[in-house]
Amino acid sequence: MSWAWPEGIRNLQGGGIRLEPLSLDHVAGLTEAAATATDHEWDMGFVPRPDDMKVYVSRAIYDLRAGRSFPFAVCLETGEPIGTSWFRVFDPWRRKLEIGFTWYAAPHRKGIANLQTKLLLMSFAFDVLNCILVEFLVYEGNLPSRRAIAGLGARQDGMLRRVIPMGDGTFGDVVVFSVSNDEWPAVKSTMASRLESRRRVPLDGFRAAGPTGS
Repeated sequence: MSWAWPEGIRNLQGGGIRLEPLSLDHVAGLTEAAATATDHEWDMGFVPRPDDMKVYVSRAIYDLRAGRSFPFAVCLETGEPIGTSWFRVFDPWRRKLEIGFTWYAAPHRKGIANLQTKLLLMSFAFDVLNCILVEFLVYEGNLPSRRAIAGLGARQDGMLRRVIPMGDGTFGDVVVFSVSNDEWPAVKSTMASRLESRRRVPLDGFRAAGPTGS
């Protein structure tokens, strides 16, 4: 019998964020979210172009049906989609998972959305899927995201060459970060503490600084 994603994966929510399985119903909202990105972010492939959103979501659904990934629309409690984040390349035998394809609308990059999303995804990965390692692959030129991942306590493992398809048709190098199951309690505590601090600061007190925030 082939492995299948647990049903509970469809009910990831908390802290004002709801992760919904990505579907064509999200295309309109995600198109608006992607429209807040810069030309540079579209050109580099960090954020899908608004005109390409239906293709982006359709490819994600294909990956889901093929069992390769589980893509989520990151939504507010109101149901408004503000970005995406995916479970990718889950290996149930080695109990290893990658989190990627994460991007947000510009107004939500420095609030709680990214931290809360990562807390929901990593909690499910470690506590339900019983992963022993969660990986993040970050484009080497995306310094804000690299600093943010490292700041959570993730370990920098090395670099992989020619991994990420870029907007100009080339493939970019990525830096690999990971959190192990024995490191997870400390990382989870750090994330919870930062979430508590950020909830005390109004959203307009933050400045957007990259397609994936911090």
